[in-house]
Amino acid sequence: MQFYHPEVLYALVLLIIPIIVHLFQLRKFKTEYFTNVKFLKKLSLQTRKSSRIKKWLILATRLLALTAIIFAFSQPYFPSSSTQNSKNLETVIFLDNSFSMQALGKKGKLLERSVQELLESDFSEKNITLITNSEDYKNLTKENLQDIKYSGNQLDFKTVILKATNSFSKDTSTSKKFLIISDLQQNFELPIDKKNSEIEIYTYQQAPERKENIKIDTAFLSSEAMESRILELTISNTGNSSQSTPVSLYNNDKLIGKTSVSLEPNSSINLTFPINDHEIPHGKVQIEDNGLLFDNTLYFSLNKIQPIKVCSINQEKSDFLQRIYTASEFDYTSFLATSINYNALNDADVIILNEIPDLNEILASTLSKLASKNKVFIIIPSAENLGSNFIDFLNTLGVSGFDKRQEEEKFITGIKFQHPLYKGVFDKQVKNFEYPKVQINYNLNSGSNTILSLQDNQPFLFQKDNSFIFSAPLNSKNSNFIQSPLVVPTFYKMAISNINTPPLYTYLGKENKITVPIAVNNDEIVKLSSEKLSFIPQQKSFDGKIEITTNELPRNPDNYSVELRDTTQMAISYNVTREESKMIYADLEGTKNLQQIEDLNEFFISEGYVDEKNTFWKWFVTFALLFLIIETLLLKYFK
Repeated sequence: MQFYHPEVLYALVLLIIPIIVHLFQLRKFKTEYFTNVKFLKKLSLQTRKSSRIKKWLILATRLLALTAIIFAFSQPYFPSSSTQNSKNLETVIFLDNSFSMQALGKKGKLLERSVQELLESDFSEKNITLITNSEDYKNLTKENLQDIKYSGNQLDFKTVILKATNSFSKDTSTSKKFLIISDLQQNFELPIDKKNSEIEIYTYQQAPERKENIKIDTAFLSSEAMESRILELTISNTGNSSQSTPVSLYNNDKLIGKTSVSLEPNSSINLTFPINDHEIPHGKVQIEDNGLLFDNTLYFSLNKIQPIKVCSINQEKSDFLQRIYTASEFDYTSFLATSINYNALNDADVIILNEIPDLNEILASTLSKLASKNKVFIIIPSAENLGSNFIDFLNTLGVSGFDKRQEEEKFITGIKFQHPLYKGVFDKQVKNFEYPKVQINYNLNSGSNTILSLQDNQPFLFQKDNSFIFSAPLNSKNSNFIQSPLVVPTFYKMAISNINTPPLYTYLGKENKITVPIAVNNDEIVKLSSEKLSFIPQQKSFDGKIEITTNELPRNPDNYSVELRDTTQMAISYNVTREESKMIYADLEGTKNLQQIEDLNEFFISEGYVDEKNTFWKWFVTFALLFLIIETLLLKYFK
């Protein structure tokens, strides 16, 4: 005989209590003498003997009744047909090891407690497949359970049930049981009604003891200008009471900013930190909170901005571009069309053709090759007759219409405020603007990509893929656009339009593609490293850049260095998605055909694991009732 709850048998020690009570009640009789005691003596002896028998019988029935109750709660059973059951039963368990399982339950953290309950369960003779958010284990062992760590990946129900279905065999004669051990947040998307009738689904919801939590939601740069960068944070309180917390900003372990916030119930607040450092490769923001722990820290990387290489080819000397593309953010070089440094031209990120009437064969061929490499072109036409090589090059960019010249003064009156080029430039749409004008322009076909337009709705500036094309020369004889307030934001934003700076951070559990501006040889690779992990990500190199793709790794939030030739080139930060922090849980009352359990042993004593005929707790309950009835009869009828 075995027991599902053997710890209950310790209660048998309490049986000594009724024994002690009964012993104190067995008092000695006091002898009294009378003159005629013939009949009284006989009656006295008979009463003393029957009283002792009655007391011992009552003691026995009470002890047996208590013993039966204790045995009933310990749930004794004989593991008959266990080998046969194991052959006809398949079991898959999903153990949620996402970071939301860090929440504290009545007996500790939800994940640690779930693992402990599985370790205490008798599953050694059962063939169990365990699925987590990060790993799958065939023929589960206790060593596998001890290796389970938190994962930034969060599977939904559809993915989990698909993995479970693939883990089961195709044998229709076997019973298939699937147990979900999770806090069952709403983003798990548990279905209201189970549709797969071949699989019995059990849910064991691990509920946190308290739902008070403060979290760092997001961080972003509200101003990217080098001299005035501002880091903005959003911090939320998901609890029903007011909370306060200090907020600290670190670069590595160096504290570079600190403040405190007070949050009303179920509210959020925005904070700003001015960034004075040119780079913060291993930055993090921390708060202090006793709720979920993972969302108390947000890692971010603010890498050093590499100067954008701008190369301008001019027909004549032009100074206004040099005043815009200053040395702090740009590496600007200027050449006359007669003396071009082709090495600098090939390395440029932005190429400006400034009023060149035609291209020589070498320049035309070089520009055509560079056009296929995702370079940014800024085309300013010449008022002179345009040559065939220039027209052919523009045709390769998909631009036509430079053969339609118009000599008429026109004002630049149309501004497409919603275009990315002017995002954040204007506080509101300006109507009383002092419009610049042109004397000569070309009637170009821009489609719907016009950025600035003339008074007759003809384009003055439009975008074609990565190219920006003006329809009129900008020299002082033809236009006063260079003196306009629009010239600086227009040329500045065009130059940075195709520069993909790495994000402050990315989220774990998703496919992330990050472009790193590093030139490598064909046989060289980069790796990502932190203090706890180092691995080689999937990577692809092209045109002086590397595209890094991460998916399964890394699994833990942290700052990671991108290393090449054992030298750190830049940093990438990973965080756990804040969907895990919402602490909104599924309501199981409305679910159908999903069996809910309150204790893990309920699953392991369900039909299929133990034959119901071999469980004896019902018999012991019956015996307990029988002994109580016998005790009642003894007290009432036994004299």
